[in-house]
Amino acid sequence: MMENKNEGVCRFCLRIFADSAMGRHLLACKVKKERDEQEAAHAQKKYPIFYIKVSGSKYYWLHIEMKGTAKLTDLDSFLRNIWLECCGHLSSFTINGVEYQDTTYKDDWDNLWGGREIRPTTTTLSKVLNVGDKFDYAYDFGTTTYLEGKVLGVREGVLKKPVRILARNSPYTFECEECGKQATDICMECGSFFCEQCLANHECGDEMALPVVNSPRMGVCGYTGDYDFDDFSI
Repeated sequence: MMENKNEGVCRFCLRIFADSAMGRHLLACKVKKERDEQEAAHAQKKYPIFYIKVSGSKYYWLHIEMKGTAKLTDLDSFLRNIWLECCGHLSSFTINGVEYQDTTYKDDWDNLWGGREIRPTTTTLSKVLNVGDKFDYAYDFGTTTYLEGKVLGVREGVLKKPVRILARNSPYTFECEECGKQATDICMECGSFFCEQCLANHECGDEMALPVVNSPRMGVCGYTGDYDFDDFSI
């Protein structure tokens, strides 16, 4: 990896913070608070909004807000789109020792887990999560990508979107194994990084290459980041 810092941009005041400081900042950010208050002032109804941090490995993280009435299915869809989706794999949440999966695949659960109790992801966030609660998430039970989540806060207000991104780690840059230039691809077979020019001569073949993307699933299965809708820039 080239010289990289584990940091991101607050999407309200546009200041840069390290991963370790971003949560504290977002809870106190004056620009965010003013915007939240303005939006809530014109709302006919307010509701609980959950502030959640999701991490994948030590490098990738997201700070988001969701309505308390949102379902685990909504969070699952968001994580798939921004970080994970490649082949429609199964996924699951584990919250306080209880596992949640999409009931569409109940027959697959029974075959895979021997009929053990698994609850549906149609459950709402407010029924299973409180401030300080942690949860685990797994996507793809073959080449699994594991994520960890934590509820950092709950406020009363309104949201204009199903999921609001507050901050995200800035994209990392990686060195080409051969020439040292910025890499564009990672080899699924050996895990090495290459620029487009050097990839053409790589012994594993360019058919094993996947693009460098801002996701904990980079280089796994067939993940290319095509569903990542986040176009934030400064």
